[in-house]
Amino acid sequence: MPLRADEEMGKKDDDHRPSDQARFLPLRHRAMPRPRRILFAIIALVLVYEFFKHMPTDLGPVADRYNPAIAKLREESPAKWTGSDTPAVPKPADVQPDSLPLVKGLESNQKEEAYNGMIKFYELPHSLPRYKYSQKDPSRAVVFAASSLRSVSDLLPLACRMAGERLNHVHFALMGKDEVSIEGIKEVNGIRDSECPMTWHDARPDYAPKSTDDRMKRSVIAGLQNIQIYLSPEVIITQGQSREDSFFWDGVEIYSREDGIPHVALSTASRDLMWIASLDSEALQSWNKIQIEMVVHAPSESSGSLIRLLQSLDAADYLGSVPSLTIELPQRVDSQLLLFLQHLDGLTQLPGRLTIRRRIQPHNMDTAESSLRTVESFYPRDPDVTHLLLLSPQTELAPSFYHYLKFAVLNYKQSARAKRIFSNMIGISLELPSSKPTADSQSFNPPPMNVEGKEQFLPSFLWQAPNSNAALYFGDAWAEFHSFVANRLSTPESAMASQTKLISERYPAFMEHMLEMIRAKGYYLLYPSFPGIKSSSIATVHNELYQPPEEFGGTNPPTSGEEPTQVIHDPTQPLTGGVSTGLGSIEKPLNHASTITPLLDLFSSGLPDLDALPLLSYDGEGLTAAAYTKQTEEYAKEFRTHYGGCTRDSKIDDPSTDLLFCVQD
Repeated sequence: MPLRADEEMGKKDDDHRPSDQARFLPLRHRAMPRPRRILFAIIALVLVYEFFKHMPTDLGPVADRYNPAIAKLREESPAKWTGSDTPAVPKPADVQPDSLPLVKGLESNQKEEAYNGMIKFYELPHSLPRYKYSQKDPSRAVVFAASSLRSVSDLLPLACRMAGERLNHVHFALMGKDEVSIEGIKEVNGIRDSECPMTWHDARPDYAPKSTDDRMKRSVIAGLQNIQIYLSPEVIITQGQSREDSFFWDGVEIYSREDGIPHVALSTASRDLMWIASLDSEALQSWNKIQIEMVVHAPSESSGSLIRLLQSLDAADYLGSVPSLTIELPQRVDSQLLLFLQHLDGLTQLPGRLTIRRRIQPHNMDTAESSLRTVESFYPRDPDVTHLLLLSPQTELAPSFYHYLKFAVLNYKQSARAKRIFSNMIGISLELPSSKPTADSQSFNPPPMNVEGKEQFLPSFLWQAPNSNAALYFGDAWAEFHSFVANRLSTPESAMASQTKLISERYPAFMEHMLEMIRAKGYYLLYPSFPGIKSSSIATVHNELYQPPEEFGGTNPPTSGEEPTQVIHDPTQPLTGGVSTGLGSIEKPLNHASTITPLLDLFSSGLPDLDALPLLSYDGEGLTAAAYTKQTEEYAKEFRTHYGGCTRDSKIDDPSTDLLFCVQD
């Protein structure tokens, strides 16, 4: 019997080896981690690359970074980069890598590349309203804007004064490169919110200190446009070009031109223009529109007085815009005057603004010709904003006369109150006459103002008397005077009617017709009464070189200019002065200041309301409202029948628009 043998004993050992699939499983398990490790390595390399790529290059020394005092200081002044009250660092995605600051390896002073990227305002939204301005009524918003710290400090007193007047909603926008917070500006300039109720706007862009001038100019335009959307300002006030950064000035000019917002650029320090604070936004909108054209009618042999007048005009401050001057010369002119007008020696402002006209006809003019020549010497381009300043050669003006005129014109002609309340004021006199212009030439004393409380207004009064020495006539009034004189001299009834002359022959003939229109229409002029009270005059009229009007030259021979010698009876008694000769004017000392600030320091309340001023008739008598209305109606009726060709029973349908002449061209 054969022996049983173990079958396994006879098999090869290979039968017990793992299969190929099982044998290669460990190898397959070891290969799995390799792609993951590669992925991790790639991520690590990317992170290292990004770290070095975006590593800050503007950090200070380590000691400074870990100094608690410096850290606290930086917390108190977080506007390091943006010049704002809080940090405003753009996200990396908003900034191109090429525009980030670079550092030269071996230089201790870091030189930053100018930034010209996208403009963002991180602080401006905090001070603007939540919704756009959509009201139909005027916003009354006035925005003061500045970039240089010098201009900021200069404008702040004016802005705070205007805010205190409560006539406008005042805003102040910072638009420069300086890294100064609003709170820091307030502290340095001593500004308290309770004393300066205006709204501040930080309109500086991100990266302002590093920005190029072109970027800053674009940011000024964009900032003002954002302010316009939410505030709808009616005027922008800045310092002049010489006091501001060029990028800021260019940006404001572009914005003003493209968006149609008036730009008031101050020509001098704001402390000399504090009267602007008393003007409302409606008046300030006409700041650049107001045009004053000066006209002088020179008689023969008047070189000395005319040269003196021209020198005073050249010394005046015209707020950056010199008005035009027209000199009407007679047919006979002395050679000395022609030589002076040819070279204008010593004059700096008037050359280029001067126009000379010389009459051809050799004979003396009569009253009608003289009136026509005076009236035709000016016609307003825009009657609402173009006005006439009529001067005589005997006049001398203070350097501040233009400030007073512009202040009064804007306040009484262009302000919201002036446009809302009807006024019969047709002009502003710079002279306080010492005698009445009527034929009797009696001495004149201004009436006292009715002042209530402690308010100190500029002493003024209303007078139904024309002025030819130094007076501004509104453009619409002079245009009306054109039509009045044309009808007055062409109507047959006017030519044949006898005339009672009321104005003295010391004054030009047109004054008689101006008085007729004033009385028939109920008009009046504003006269100053402050000269001689507490302050000097802004205009004075000299007597020594006076020449009578050509149309009256035969009845009033020229004065020699010398006062009669006084006989000295008692050497202990002083000699008298101010003897009335020529025009009968008592010369008053001129105020030599270039601004009216000293005047307003005495009368801090500024210009008074017209309805609070006393009103005088042409002969200097006080008028009540009832007497004024009655006299106007009676004279208008008399004028219509006597000069206007109207019948006595003709009815006046509308007294405010009724014509004085029934026969017209």
